[in-house]
Amino acid sequence: MQRKLAGNWQFHLLSTILKGHFMISPTEAQGLLSQAKGIIANNGVFSNQIQELKEIDIRAFSAGSDDEVTAEVDTEQKRVVVLPVKGVMLKYGTMCTYGMDEIAHYIRHFAAKENVSGIVLDIDTGGGACNAVPPLLDAINYTKSLNKPIVSAIDSAYSAGYWTAAATDRIFLDNDTVSGTGSIGVMISYLDPIPYYEKEGAKYHEVYADQSPDKNKPFKEFLKGEYDLIRKEMLNPLADKFHTAVKAGRPNLKYDAQGVLTGATFDAEQSIALGLADQLGGLKAAIDYVNIQYWTNHK
Repeated sequence: MQRKLAGNWQFHLLSTILKGHFMISPTEAQGLLSQAKGIIANNGVFSNQIQELKEIDIRAFSAGSDDEVTAEVDTEQKRVVVLPVKGVMLKYGTMCTYGMDEIAHYIRHFAAKENVSGIVLDIDTGGGACNAVPPLLDAINYTKSLNKPIVSAIDSAYSAGYWTAAATDRIFLDNDTVSGTGSIGVMISYLDPIPYYEKEGAKYHEVYADQSPDKNKPFKEFLKGEYDLIRKEMLNPLADKFHTAVKAGRPNLKYDAQGVLTGATFDAEQSIALGLADQLGGLKAAIDYVNIQYWTNHK
């Protein structure tokens, strides 16, 4: 289906990079750092490497078979719709990445259709921006309110990706070779441009009203290398919400086990043993489960 890319998507991308408020696995963060610098510096890092996404990759499967069908067709034949949550999770889409607000829109769109028995989120992500998660959680809860199943089929789901998966009814792992979950934690990073521009001859000024001594105080201390306040006021409260959400979504989670809620990552076998996932089986098992649950709920 045709995407509706925001006209100011470049601004949203730069804003997300500069805010640096992420729930993302460390390997993903390190790998993207040089690309983020290139985007900010406008060095053309992507100019010859962009594969423009013009349509949302939406798949659908008819009930009781492995046949892939057209998703956007009004018919009485029930079908399961599969939507992607892949790559770095950003709230707003770019030319070459889906926005999670786009995916959330289509979750709601298809969940509301009479001929859709349920939704599978096809997840393969190391996480991403913190503000990418709420739209997905709202859409997942909307689907549940319609008494329709919504599950996750995971290749990998770390950090923000795992928060999303934990909100669904069941988690299926694609394979026992490289599939994994975890990295339940929150971080912030910021690429400080001020020294660069001052080296180029610019002078940075920042003045606050006498009545505003606490405005931006955590961030000002952060820039000076003093991290206690931003950790206390921003990171810790969000991490608490992350933990609460995961515990609520995964009632069998062994959250006292080493590393589960402190940012460690786990392979498929460990994920199932710790209650981070339910079973192997991948996309097909997830689709079959949705069909069974739908007919069980609608007898």
